[in-house]
Amino acid sequence: MPFAEWSKEFSVGVEEIDGDHRRLLELLNQLHDAAKTEGGREVLGGVLEGLMLYVGYHFAHEEALFLRTNYPGYERHRRQHQALTITVKEIRDDFQLERSDALPRQVLEFLKNWLYDHIMGSDRAFGVYFNAHQAALESQAGPAAEAAPQ
Repeated sequence: MPFAEWSKEFSVGVEEIDGDHRRLLELLNQLHDAAKTEGGREVLGGVLEGLMLYVGYHFAHEEALFLRTNYPGYERHRRQHQALTITVKEIRDDFQLERSDALPRQVLEFLKNWLYDHIMGSDRAFGVYFNAHQAALESQAGPAAEAAPQ
């Protein structure tokens, strides 16, 4: 059983955002698996780095949609993103500086709970707004989205 599992209750009603969320959960599961392996410091460090990069990509992706739809909750939501970005960077930096092969279980639980809470709260609210303003977004079709990091 995966550490963090996607279910349809996490859908925010915006497929491209749901896809990003599924990828974030996959990365969290990879992080969990890497944290359990002996001598997996290099793998764990790589997954942490990948998570940090994907968090940045996903937040930029969401925030671009906020701006294109004139989302009134933009600033509050962006501050939530900034706070988690700082936290993930601190987790990565602490891991690198401590020269430890372990990632505390509390860190994994924090990341999972933050992601679940954020999806079910802030992201779901944006999904409702986005779907109500879909026509405006389609009429302003902007440049193609940046490719997601692998």
